[in-house]
Amino acid sequence: MAQDLSATQKADQIAHHFFSKFALIVDNARAPVEPRDSATAKIDKWFNIETPDSEKYKDHLRAYRSISTLSSPPPPFELQVLLTIPELTNNQVLVLHDPPASRVRVDPTPSHILLESWQLEFAPSPAWYSSGTNTSGEVTLSAVYKHGICLYRSLFALLRVLPTWRLYQRLRRRGAGLGPTRNGALGIEMRIGPLSTDTDGSHILGFGEHFLSLLFLLSSSCRGVL
Repeated sequence: MAQDLSATQKADQIAHHFFSKFALIVDNARAPVEPRDSATAKIDKWFNIETPDSEKYKDHLRAYRSISTLSSPPPPFELQVLLTIPELTNNQVLVLHDPPASRVRVDPTPSHILLESWQLEFAPSPAWYSSGTNTSGEVTLSAVYKHGICLYRSLFALLRVLPTWRLYQRLRRRGAGLGPTRNGALGIEMRIGPLSTDTDGSHILGFGEHFLSLLFLLSSSCRGVL
């Protein structure tokens, strides 16, 4: 019985770190970090990938700490990457610049533009609903961990070839990405949850809305935005 309990605890630990590592890898490749923060951050070494540890998602990840004790699967964990638009003056407008075409005004001006949305979901096997365990075709914990290594190495690489990576690097070099709308400049902000949960009255330009191509054009050129 003790061995079963230990195995369950280890499974819960790996499952929790699947979610926490997911958040850390995405955050490390997108969230602006002050130099002093990166110098003092602890290092998370799960799944053989070293990433700066962070406490910012600790509360959001509590729901995934003991998955085996839940009567139903936890909600998906969604992490959004937003481009923050500074407050414009009376003589400024936000435009879509697609050379050699003319500029097109983005109106109304959004406060944020959704660049990426990353989601991780726990999808249990049918046996989990009836018994909480999977006895047929069970995958060993060591195999699950090895799959996690492959998964997160792929995610680590993917985050650095997508268009938003170039935008992120450009904003960091300019010093504009160190905080949302610092000094009236563009910035990048991380956000938990779907857009529908937004209640602060801000306008977030999401996927499928007008000027969707702006999300990709911004990654290669920021000069024509403001």
